[in-house]
Amino acid sequence: MEVILIENTIICRCEGVTLKHILQAIELGATNTKELKLMTRVGMGVCQGKVCRPMLEEFIAEQTNVHIEMESKLTTNVPVRSLTLRQLARHGKDA
Repeated sequence: MEVILIENTIICRCEGVTLKHILQAIELGATNTKELKLMTRVGMGVCQGKVCRPMLEEFIAEQTNVHIEMESKLTTNVPVRSLTLRQLARHGKDA
């Protein structure tokens, strides 16, 4: 079954990256998920690519005819330390 995508299809909901952005980055020379991330911000949102990474890797493999290994080049960043909402609300205010 072939899926037809249109250019305004959102690939990364967190950062609002569309298929058009991905295709433009590929035309400019992006060949892997790391390069796409740097060029378009795909996978840099709140979910850190957990939602868009599988679709993105499959799409890149189809467009470049390069097999994406199980180990992705799209990395995630974990928080240094967690904050409570109370701590966040007081940030910048006199305690």
